[in-house]
Amino acid sequence: MNNRINFTRYWKFFTLGFMMLSWIILIFFMDLPEWVLIPEFLLYILLCGIIFYPYTLGVIGSYWYTIRHFTRAYKYFDKAVAKGTHHVKALYLYALRLLQDGDGETALKYFELAEKYNFNVLMEKYIILSKSSCYWIMGNIDKSIELLEGLISRFSYISADAYTTLGYLYFLKDDLEKAEHYTNKAIEDDGENSSAWDNLGQISYKKGDLEKAKEYFTKALSYKDLVDSLYFMGRISEEEKNIPEALRFYEKAVKCNISALNTVTREEIESRIKKLS
Repeated sequence: MNNRINFTRYWKFFTLGFMMLSWIILIFFMDLPEWVLIPEFLLYILLCGIIFYPYTLGVIGSYWYTIRHFTRAYKYFDKAVAKGTHHVKALYLYALRLLQDGDGETALKYFELAEKYNFNVLMEKYIILSKSSCYWIMGNIDKSIELLEGLISRFSYISADAYTTLGYLYFLKDDLEKAEHYTNKAIEDDGENSSAWDNLGQISYKKGDLEKAKEYFTKALSYKDLVDSLYFMGRISEEEKNIPEALRFYEKAVKCNISALNTVTREEIESRIKKLS
């Protein structure tokens, strides 16, 4: 990406300059004992906290996120973003939460900001995949596909999730051949990718092959309780006139964590429950 800013480089120059000047002034010119570098190091940490305060907030948030204290992590991400942080992971995770909440337009803005400061190839793939999802929930399927196709052409390997997403996007375009092609590539890469098996289930359901769809959805659910697979298993049970079984699937689905990235909404599931009850 053009005009990218490597903020980490500024921090490295600051660190190197501070340490060199401290050694030259305190040890070489003033001839002080080396232990004075300990309080000098504490001063360095204090100055980093002040000068790079927004970046430091992102670092702290990332630490809490890594040890799965998500509520505390997002408190720091919120502060970091409000202060204009350049911390890539903080910007990315902040945008990801917006995306899951359905605010694709604002999420895209922060993904692009993370992309501006990013110099990590793996993170670049994640960002492009997430930007593609932004366009998807904003209704621009063609742009979403364009980004993922570009990602595939640039890198020899991306990820099973990227292939799964691309497969689903082609499913939305009613190009079932390409949808199956990319979904199968995802399964070749990761045979336990529940979302890919769910893709195949939805493709078979759309074709009217309920038995095959049930097989794929069951496979998906053997790895993870996906709200999408549970919902469609409920729909299949309805078509088979097995109402108690359908209700069981819907009631399990509605208890799942449902985000804007799911292919069904909480309202759709609740509507089916109300209808059958």
